[in-house]
Amino acid sequence: MSTKERILEVALKQFNELGTDQATVRSIAEEIGISHGNLCYHFKNTDTLIEALYDQLIEEIDIPALHMQAPEIDLNTLFQQAKQSFHLLYKYRFLLLDFVRIIRRIASIREKFRQHIELRRFQFHITFQHLIERGLMKEEWVSGLYDHLITNILILGDNWINHAEIHFDENGALVVDYYLKAFISNIVPYLTDEGLVAYQKLSF
Repeated sequence: MSTKERILEVALKQFNELGTDQATVRSIAEEIGISHGNLCYHFKNTDTLIEALYDQLIEEIDIPALHMQAPEIDLNTLFQQAKQSFHLLYKYRFLLLDFVRIIRRIASIREKFRQHIELRRFQFHITFQHLIERGLMKEEWVSGLYDHLITNILILGDNWINHAEIHFDENGALVVDYYLKAFISNIVPYLTDEGLVAYQKLSF
């Protein structure tokens, strides 16, 4: 592992454990066992570390998002890709826990996030269209209905870790699975009879 990779690994750990207000360049350097100057050679401050980790998350989460656009997608594939995404979000949970402060301070992340959300909205529309074509979801019966559904899904995706921090003492897989089920259940009212049968076969 390179020095840069080690810095990002420890920064992620400290940001998750302490938050972006408490973890510092010095505390990260101390844990790694390098000088403050050596760390700043790679990342000049915590903001550059946060942005590098944000970019890393987006790169990782793009993989399941692309799988969700495949024409042959079914509900099990949707569920498995959503599960992978939720575990990735939990891996980088400090970003969602501190996100308002982060985007107020780091304008470049705010702009990247807005572009990312528009891409995700477009991707969800493609996913739903494929599920409709496969007879698993109903055709939209009210104009704009699926756009509102996607908005609700994105709101849940952005805020479930904050909700968990308030309502759960547990950490890890138990919490991820709870919110994953809540996420997937959003589409139940929009499923066809065939889709409902497929949903009931999912291994939660």
